[in-house]
Amino acid sequence: MEDYPNVGTSKEQKIEAVRISIGRIVLYFLALLINIIAVIVLARKLLPQDYAIFQLATKRIISYATIPLSIFSIWIYRYTVENHESSYYASIFFSLFQASISFIVGLTLLFLYTRISLLLIVIASLSLSLQAFFRSTRIVVDAARPLKMALLELFYRSFYAFFVFIFVYLISSSLFYAFIATIVSYLLSSSLALFWLKDKISKDKPRNAGRIIKEWIYGSQATTIGVIIGLIPTLDAMVAYPLIGSLIVAAFFIASSSSTLIKESTNVGLRYLHSYVLRTGDVRTAYKNIEVSLIIVLPFIVYGIMYPKYVIYIYNPIYAWATRALSIFLISAIVEILNNGISQIAMGWIRERGAKATKKFTKMNVFSAVSPLFYISLLFLFFSFFKFLSLSSLLLIWSIIYLFRFVISSIINTVYFLPKEARKYIINELVPKIIAYFLLSLAISYFLRPIGPPSARLLIDAKVLILPGLAEATIFYGVVLAINKSIRNNLIGLIKKKSLY
Repeated sequence: MEDYPNVGTSKEQKIEAVRISIGRIVLYFLALLINIIAVIVLARKLLPQDYAIFQLATKRIISYATIPLSIFSIWIYRYTVENHESSYYASIFFSLFQASISFIVGLTLLFLYTRISLLLIVIASLSLSLQAFFRSTRIVVDAARPLKMALLELFYRSFYAFFVFIFVYLISSSLFYAFIATIVSYLLSSSLALFWLKDKISKDKPRNAGRIIKEWIYGSQATTIGVIIGLIPTLDAMVAYPLIGSLIVAAFFIASSSSTLIKESTNVGLRYLHSYVLRTGDVRTAYKNIEVSLIIVLPFIVYGIMYPKYVIYIYNPIYAWATRALSIFLISAIVEILNNGISQIAMGWIRERGAKATKKFTKMNVFSAVSPLFYISLLFLFFSFFKFLSLSSLLLIWSIIYLFRFVISSIINTVYFLPKEARKYIINELVPKIIAYFLLSLAISYFLRPIGPPSARLLIDAKVLILPGLAEATIFYGVVLAINKSIRNNLIGLIKKKSLY
């Protein structure tokens, strides 16, 4: 294959790549399934305006509070993968700095943007600070122990679901206790992350930590551009909140959360491809992993697309008007997963070590500005000039613009940043396969409808949706294994390993 070095990747390495990627997806998917408990409790128990504030803080304000982490994360990850001396100490020092910055930014933005009490602002800011520290240490775990990272996420989501249930469902359905639940969850999860890293840290030496951080600062000229660009899409809720109101923001997070469950678990698995391609140069195995990852989640995505009202009712029936948008967000998840896999391969294909990769990352970040600029500009225009439309129509428009954002990003990453042969495979083989798998799942879903009407009662609605949904996924997997020899061989290799972990 042209444009590829003679990496000589062994069959064992390829099976290991699949094992780690799939293991991460499975563990992270389990984590997010558990997390549904917390999402449903918050969506059902918090008032829409409180739910909107909670999501603004934990999904959007945290993005601004962790700008330093966004700038340095790629270097923390790559330096740890490349085993630079003092990288662990440098990472921990940075994590403490990031936590302090996040507390200050949280205080400022919550005070300026919301009308909640000062005590609640302080508690929320402390939650954001611990969230930032956890995110920082999780990157180190991700690089040093790829499967442990997914297991760490499983523990975090379990803690989070448990404490949200205890504090918000059993004690008080208030915003205060929602943030208390996150504080306890991040404290326990960060402690576990440090425990798993203690042997690595003990073998590391702090003497070069200052030099390492200076190199990260030097390399930040490339990543800063990407971070600024990456923050642009996070303005969506910040734009919608004052122009349209808190209800559409709450509905946006509800409708998009179903796709988040699936795409986050898959993206965590695919994130390993950056490390794998960086170490081996084996792009063939990497893009095969994209196909496998999409096959795993596709039946769940398609079943949600077919029956979105049932999904909305599980969260909260008061958002039933958002069903059409939910289907579009689920379609977006497929494109977003593909785009993430492509970008991970592209980043791993940057072969220079350390901060020497700055120039190529700068180019990648500059090109990546197109899709978020398109997204937020078009969103602002529609919300400014068409606010007279119904909330249902406005949210549907939001979801369509969101979809086009990732279509554009996928095209740019494929055309400009993949090796020639990988690009040909994505366009000529992978995309047609995904379309075929999508149509297969669609046909199966059509004949396996939910076993009853939507219900305002959570357990009933979950039962009528989940049972036929699992049957649809089982039939889909059986057909795929029957017709796809490559997938069968991968599965046999995994079974011989006897364990994903």
